[in-house]
Amino acid sequence: VFDNCKCVAASSIQPANLTATLGQCLPRSNCDKVFPYFMALSVLSSFIISLGGTPGFMLLIRCIKPELKSLAVGIHTLATRTLAGIPAPIYFGAIIDTTCLKWGYNTCGGKGACRIYNTSAYRIVYLGLTLGLRAVSFFLCIWGFSLLKKHIKTEEKKALTNGNGELESLRKEENSSIDCEPFILTSGYSADRETHL
Repeated sequence: VFDNCKCVAASSIQPANLTATLGQCLPRSNCDKVFPYFMALSVLSSFIISLGGTPGFMLLIRCIKPELKSLAVGIHTLATRTLAGIPAPIYFGAIIDTTCLKWGYNTCGGKGACRIYNTSAYRIVYLGLTLGLRAVSFFLCIWGFSLLKKHIKTEEKKALTNGNGELESLRKEENSSIDCEPFILTSGYSADRETHL
């Protein structure tokens, strides 16, 4: 692959001053300087994205009735694996294939793997798709949080109009999902049976 080439015969410059060599162009000299910035930005963005994992899971657990929590976690895991794990390699592969410059051929004459990628286009396509997917998920989370906030406010308003008793029961139900259930001591419990280390 040649870069910034001119036709030697049609050039106004003396042909003796022009040379062309077979092979890929050498990388630019500033690549090594840009890589640490890319790594720092990548680590920072991964850290910020992962900060939402635990609060999102806590939100899932707190919004579900206690008897449905295990089902909710199972459906959440299934949806995550199905909607993210299966189609992601397909659309990432399809969009990366658009940046191929030279395709190889297999022994039967069909199209094989890509031999040379346009690295500039590859970078833009790959990072652009990642950024776009993260932006969509961020806006969906904001939308979900705003819906949840509206729902909580309407529940509290409804509880206030029906009297303080319903508000107290609503808050007790909320607190019961946070607190651990107390230990139940049976009649066969004895302090002498405890194991001391």
